[in-house]
Amino acid sequence: MKTNLFIALILIACTFSACKDEKAEEKAQLTEVLKVHDKVMGNSENVVKYKTLLDTVIAQTTDSAKIADAKRVQEPLIAGDDAMDKWMHEFDAENKGKSHDEIMDYLAKQKVILSRIDSQLVAASTNAKTFLSNKK
Repeated sequence: MKTNLFIALILIACTFSACKDEKAEEKAQLTEVLKVHDKVMGNSENVVKYKTLLDTVIAQTTDSAKIADAKRVQEPLIAGDDAMDKWMHEFDAENKGKSHDEIMDYLAKQKVILSRIDSQLVAASTNAKTFLSNKK
């Protein structure tokens, strides 16, 4: 009887210990996602700046070819900005009702999505910067 009680207590202790480790793992993964999010938000500032500068170019020129070029350069900025907005509205930081494995998988996928958005924003900003520097 004492042996069964002892084994039960060990199992309960192991279960609580595993839960703590899983929660710590989930928190660490969420922290990684949020670090990427913060980096993307920093790049979003450039996107807003370049979109505004391109709007000015479009508004101040009458040359339809220059307007078309500026709009072509602006499209990826808008698409990247929209992708980030969509991600922020759909992201579920709470993950209620999901298992540990589901949470870890979800967060890993979100990190990949954010990294892609970041690459998209960086490329669009670089292209806009080059375009604008050639217009001066």
